[in-house]
Amino acid sequence: MTFNMNRLIRKIKIQNRLLISFAVLSLLPMFIIGIFSYYISSDAIRTKISTASIQLMDQVSENIVNELIKLENDSVDIAFSDLVQQTMGGFNTMSEWERNVAQIKIQEMLAKRFSFFHSVSDVLVYTRNKEKVIAYGDISFKFNLKSDYLNELFEETMIKNGVPVWSIQNQDNEELARNSSSRFSNYGEAGILLSRSFKSFEGLPIGYMIMRIDVKYIFNKFRDITLGAGSHIFIVNGKGTVISSQNPQLKVATPYPDDTLIEELKQNRDTETYSFNTTIAGKRHLIAYTYIPRADWYVVSTIPFSYLDHESVKISFYILVLGVSCFVLALLLSYYVSKSISSPLKRLIDSMNNVKLGNLVVQIDDRSSDELGKVTTNFNQMVSELQYLIDEVKMKEKLKRFAELKSLQAQINPHFLSNSLNTVRWLANVQKADNISNLLTSLISLLHGSMGKGSELINIREEIEYVKNYLNIMAYRYYDKFMVHFEIEEDILDCHILKFALQPIVENCLLHGIEPMEGQGLIIIKGYRVQNELKITVTDNGVGMDGHTLNSLLQQTTTINQSGFSGIGIRNVDERIKLYFGEKFGLSIHCVPNLFTTVEITIPAAGGEDDVK
Repeated sequence: MTFNMNRLIRKIKIQNRLLISFAVLSLLPMFIIGIFSYYISSDAIRTKISTASIQLMDQVSENIVNELIKLENDSVDIAFSDLVQQTMGGFNTMSEWERNVAQIKIQEMLAKRFSFFHSVSDVLVYTRNKEKVIAYGDISFKFNLKSDYLNELFEETMIKNGVPVWSIQNQDNEELARNSSSRFSNYGEAGILLSRSFKSFEGLPIGYMIMRIDVKYIFNKFRDITLGAGSHIFIVNGKGTVISSQNPQLKVATPYPDDTLIEELKQNRDTETYSFNTTIAGKRHLIAYTYIPRADWYVVSTIPFSYLDHESVKISFYILVLGVSCFVLALLLSYYVSKSISSPLKRLIDSMNNVKLGNLVVQIDDRSSDELGKVTTNFNQMVSELQYLIDEVKMKEKLKRFAELKSLQAQINPHFLSNSLNTVRWLANVQKADNISNLLTSLISLLHGSMGKGSELINIREEIEYVKNYLNIMAYRYYDKFMVHFEIEEDILDCHILKFALQPIVENCLLHGIEPMEGQGLIIIKGYRVQNELKITVTDNGVGMDGHTLNSLLQQTTTINQSGFSGIGIRNVDERIKLYFGEKFGLSIHCVPNLFTTVEITIPAAGGEDDVK
């Protein structure tokens, strides 16, 4: 994929490539910065407005709660006033005239309380038998609730057992009379109801109370508050009914048109999240709210994203204008920069074409100090030296031919020696000189292995044979000087090893360990498998080596002992193994002077060249 992209890019001229690169590098940061700044500023504005909205809703709800508490306290004062307690307690025993007198006294008492408090329009008191007493209100425009709605209120207040119940009613819940239209015009079509049951001083249930509050009273608490263009504040209860609203399209005492918002309010209240985003009428809005538990009301503010993002859009526009200006300047700059690169390159290409045609006297006049100027200078030097290099290549070719001839001669000599030794061995066999024949057989076998025939890899069985042949020869040289013991696992004999990897190590044992010691030496050669690796160790009980001798041995790629067979040094064996199998494999040496020396070979357990690859 990367290669194909490079090929595609290289098909475009450098000048065009630079122009495109400058354009992309100027447009891309502008685009990223614009998007980034837009989202960052939008998020910051939304966060700040969300926090401010929540605080504002908290303040509005606190003001509303304070008023609700006042109204609840008023209802408690009325319910436990002596006049109301006496009237409710003895209502069943009173005559019609006594009931009227009691009702008038209660109205006089409450008139003093609510005459200057225009929020309360009506107060109704009911006995346990649901007989009504008009405690406060306009007698000309009586407040009558439908019986089914009234019974629902009684049941709910009974369940609450004296706890105030807040609800909302409209004209659908009232018994309409001839003068209903006049009442609606004076007191509104909807009203907030505070309902509660109350008890006698002895703790016995004696009646119910319904207090009607003008919706304007609650609306006035947030009427003049504005959160921005298109924003609204409204109150809904837990059932989704609108209690009050700044938005004229939300009619009071009717269900909120979007059930999804009500569900989201409840879900976020459970998680104590007081600000969230939602869609209202197809437009995104930021919602901030506060919950009033005592009334089961939600004070909600809706702020459209169009208002929130107004400043961010303006910032993005300024960035766009600035970016376009920078883009135009970048294009102009890229044109002059690319021109300064492409023109010298064109001159250089033309000169190269002349050189390709055989014109070796081409020179380019470019005294610039930039990279292209240095390339031109190097090109001029290259052309001036090209003829010299051609002559040098011809001379090296002659030397190479001479080296190949020498190599061929070096290959002929071992073959001649091998044939001669075979003749000597035949004569030894004819003359019954078995020891000479045995010695020559081992020497011929080693010589064949050293000629480089076949693969670089041989199996361990063959390598052991080379070692045994070598040791057979050394046994005639060092008569009864050493003994050799082999411990090679059968299952590794067919695994492969580099040719002549083991023989130089055994030779090193004889030359540096066994030969200098007094008495007979012992060499132990072991071979075994450890998981996916082969371990071959060569241990002798010779004099060993000190640190200096060991270091010099590891530094030599060839042996300096002229009496050795292969001339291959220990370091050479280690480098060959690492080169062929990898850096994790090779030799390790453990030596205790005058006690023992162990050389360990580690290679992969491979069956052949394909396995090694």
